Amino acid sequence: MSAAVRAPAAAPQEAAGSPEPPARNRRPVGTVLGLAGTVLVAVGLSLVALTGVLDGAGWVPGALLAALAVVAATTTSRVLRLPGLLAPLFGAGALVLALTVLFLRGPALLGLVPTPGSLALGAELWREAAGIAAERPAPYPESVALAFVAALAAGLVTLFVDTVLVALRLPGVSGLGVLALLVVPALVLPGSVGAAGTAAAVLAALVLLGGGRRFGAVREPRTAAAPGSWPRALVVGAGVLAVTLLVPGLVPGFVNGAFPQGSGSAGERASGVGPLRAVGQDLRSAEQLPRLEYTTSTDEPELLRVLTLADFSGAEWFPDTTGLDPELDDLGPTPLHPVGDGPERRTAVELRDWSERWLPLPWAPVDVTGPGNGDWAWSPRDLTVHGEQVPAEGTAYEVRSIVPEPTSARLREAPAAPDSPELAPFRELPGETPAALREAARERAGDAPTAFDQALALQEWLRSDEFRYDVDAPLEQGYDAGGMASLEEFLAVRTGYAGHFAPAMAVMARELGIPARVAVGYLPAAGPGTGPGAAPGADDPFGDAAGPGAFAVLPRDAHAWPELWFEGSGWVRFEPTPGTGALPGYAAEGPQDGDGQSQEGEGTAEPTGEPTDEPTPASTADSPDEDAPSAEPTAVPTPEAPAAPEPEEDAGPAAWLPWAAGVLAAALLALLAALPRLLRSRRRRRRMRVLGDAQAPAAERALAGWAEVEDLGVDHGLGRAAAETPRAYVDRLGTVVPAAAAPLERLGRDVERALYAPGSTAWSPEAGPEDVAALRTGLAGRGGPGARRARWLPRSVTTRH
Repeated sequence: MSAAVRAPAAAPQEAAGSPEPPARNRRPVGTVLGLAGTVLVAVGLSLVALTGVLDGAGWVPGALLAALAVVAATTTSRVLRLPGLLAPLFGAGALVLALTVLFLRGPALLGLVPTPGSLALGAELWREAAGIAAERPAPYPESVALAFVAALAAGLVTLFVDTVLVALRLPGVSGLGVLALLVVPALVLPGSVGAAGTAAAVLAALVLLGGGRRFGAVREPRTAAAPGSWPRALVVGAGVLAVTLLVPGLVPGFVNGAFPQGSGSAGERASGVGPLRAVGQDLRSAEQLPRLEYTTSTDEPELLRVLTLADFSGAEWFPDTTGLDPELDDLGPTPLHPVGDGPERRTAVELRDWSERWLPLPWAPVDVTGPGNGDWAWSPRDLTVHGEQVPAEGTAYEVRSIVPEPTSARLREAPAAPDSPELAPFRELPGETPAALREAARERAGDAPTAFDQALALQEWLRSDEFRYDVDAPLEQGYDAGGMASLEEFLAVRTGYAGHFAPAMAVMARELGIPARVAVGYLPAAGPGTGPGAAPGADDPFGDAAGPGAFAVLPRDAHAWPELWFEGSGWVRFEPTPGTGALPGYAAEGPQDGDGQSQEGEGTAEPTGEPTDEPTPASTADSPDEDAPSAEPTAVPTPEAPAAPEPEEDAGPAAWLPWAAGVLAAALLALLAALPRLLRSRRRRRRMRVLGDAQAPAAERALAGWAEVEDLGVDHGLGRAAAETPRAYVDRLGTVVPAAAAPLERLGRDVERALYAPGSTAWSPEAGPEDVAALRTGLAGRGGPGARRARWLPRSVTTRH
């Protein structure tokens, strides 16, 4: 319908020149309340998506109260008919007040007014929440910090939805707030949104579209079903599904795998964090709670394997959970794992702060009893045990294992690994394998006479003073452990931790034709009853109950190491990570050259207690003639990460994140404040192009000019009444702006011809863009608050068209 004959929404125009806005531009109280309810319902439905990554319901009241405070403030502003710009400002103030009362009350003035202390407390809660997200698996446990962040997010999303839907009348765009709340769980833990969260998000988007139409938050009045409503709804629904289903697969590092990320109630780490990068997270973790406790039949700690990595493709490497045998009683030697006849050990394990679906086992396990109901299955490929769900805290089981006893003589004399289908996957390298790794393998070990000497050469090079152990540098420089990309940067910088050294050696071994894989687990330090890896004087996790053979495994005991396959011995562990203490006896000597002599200056690395930034000193090599079994190849000290330093008040991203968020919020508010003027200017320019286009139909040009006349009148509180004809309206505006009387007459005659002249009559508009400009100048020249409002918050942007 033409803008010139559209039906007004309410009462006739007030007296000419009245500074009050016309009644038709004011929403009735019922409409305002209806829109407020629409916003609340949509945001409440959107919050369902967060239940997949936030445990418990402790965060829900704060999030709902924050949303309610924002809506209450904006609705009050609109019911009181205050200037439209004040509504979002009131909403932002209400959000600050709600967060202060709920979470920052201590340092606040009278428990209500925020102070610098409140800001500091908010920053502290933000840092704490960031620490939980970085160090703990999702779904995250209940905490005040996470409840604060959830309330802040809910309040900001509510403010966005309310402003875009109610003030700007863009219900489709307001659905972006729904998608914003979906992105968080979709990225943190793929699959966590689930069917309920997806359905709630789609329903929330439809509520915004339907509520906007029902209560007039649209650009034009509807007397029938809105054309394009269903397509628009389908587009919004498709957007919701894209976020929940496609985003995790498109963002690098997100895969649907097993440990340590996946979906459902598995309790894995944050998504995209593969096992190698998880080692770094554990080493850097400031919260060192025991992951498990165990006792052994000896007084030596156990090397505990959790999983192995054989597929070296992908941005992150994850284990394979296919081909598992559900009969746990059948666990034992396989063709790929000829365990042998070494000494037998028994280990009793009790899980504590455990969040994985894999059981930590000493190597090589031949029997596991008592883990309880977990739908356990074991892998014939690597003798690991995997469950369908995370075992409950306190789960206890006993492992019988055979300690392998390979010797350097046996490994050196082993024939080349057969070219069998079983070993083929452990030789494969993806096309994106860095050329630097391939060249380094051939340069550093390609001339060694046997596969064993090649392995020793690679191990010795990585443990040499050309490399440095540092668990923080890779994270700070952006090449934290993961796939081939991180290994390429690691080889250039030559600084990293086990998550870099182990896969680097495995890749180079494959380049030389040696079957290789990477094992991930825990390498506890010696010292029964003292807590592995504990600093001197640290509290004993076992307390007074500690005794010989009792150990606690902490996050800082996390480790990764390469395992290479040798005919007759099976999978053999090597230790390329500098500072990993005493090497297994078979791997402690240096490689031999082509004449069968040990290379000069290459020998065993002495135990160092913990990795340092200094090169690992070399000690006297084991005698080449001594081919006795390793004393205890699996009982070696751990590479301890230094205790995490206390964060400085102004260091690191956590300190400036709240300030960045504040600047971002201020920028958003500034953009929202300027948006009405930008939209109005865009509409005016479009109409003026049509009015000034001599090739456009005469009626179209006349109606474009008249639409701008009507909007200018609305902006300045001089809107056209329902029963007012174009001629009467022109006459009234001419008395208010005498300087624009003549241009108004021309515009009025043009619109009358457009509306009432016979279609066969040929005519050309008298008015042009300069006539509209004269009216605009005349109205602006009246000055006062009305002119300023017409410039920065034009009413025509928020009235029905």
